[in-house]
Formats: sequence, C-alpha cells, structure tokens
Amino acid sequence: MNAKKSASESKNPIVAYFSGAFEEFGKITWPTKEQAALLTGIVVGVSFVCALALGLYDFGLNSLYQFVLEKLS
Repeated sequence: MNAKKSASESKNPIVAYFSGAFEEFGKITWPTKEQAALLTGIVVGVSFVCALALGLYDFGLNSLYQFVLEKLS
C-alpha cells in the first residue's frame, strides 16, 4: 500500500475544485476578434429570423382565431 497521498488528495475539496478550474481555464483557446464578431452576427441574425417567424406564426393564429370567432357569433 502506498503511504503517500497525492497533492490533490491532501487538499481541501474546495481548494482542489478551484485549482482544477483555474488549470482548465488556462487551456481555453479564445476566438479572435474577427471570429467573435462573425459568430455574434450569426447569433443575432438567427435570433432575428426566429423572432420574425414566431411573430408571423402568432399573427396567423390570431387572425384564424378572430375569423373563427366572427363566424361562430
């Protein structure tokens, strides 16, 4: 049996968590400004298209609902 403990086993679990988190943080590859701008534009564009589609869908269902209510009364 190995009597020595590794460095991570002897640490407080909270300290070990943050130590591991900072170690992983150093491994991140950040996008360039151009990549970030392009990806932001894509997200904004897709969000706009989805909002427009949902708005048109809502408008259509509302118009159908109003039409049905007028025919029933």
